[in-house]
Amino acid sequence: MLQKDRLGKHISLIYRYSQIFFNSELKKYNLGSGQYIFLISLFENNGISQEQLSAIVKIDKATTARAVAKLVNENYVIRKVSANDKRAYNLYTTAKADSIKNSLFEMLDSWNNIMLDNLDNEEKELLLKLIEKVGVNILNKTNHLEQSTK
Repeated sequence: MLQKDRLGKHISLIYRYSQIFFNSELKKYNLGSGQYIFLISLFENNGISQEQLSAIVKIDKATTARAVAKLVNENYVIRKVSANDKRAYNLYTTAKADSIKNSLFEMLDSWNNIMLDNLDNEEKELLLKLIEKVGVNILNKTNHLEQSTK
């Protein structure tokens, strides 16, 4: 496979420019690209534990802890002691977070529109299916690797 045909190169490019776009858009909310995915997930799963949040976004617990701490510090998220387990906390979005919710989803839609600009609907559907398959392959392989190291 030629260098220009390597999938990772293109994924890396998309990731880097996504980070630039999101950091630029999120600056006005005093957030960065490292926090928005957690906030979006909490909008969709308000009241979950930090461990559950980490599993949903498929990001390690330490990174999740740092992102949640930033969201708490910026008053976008609050922690409440779990009714089921007094040692655990559940995470809830605040009114401040709710006030930017629509803007965050508009930002995501805007980035999708930029990425998919010259694709017709059939191409968009095919791309999504293929990316989902690649994601499943990656998760299956990494889960297998994690199990073999335990």
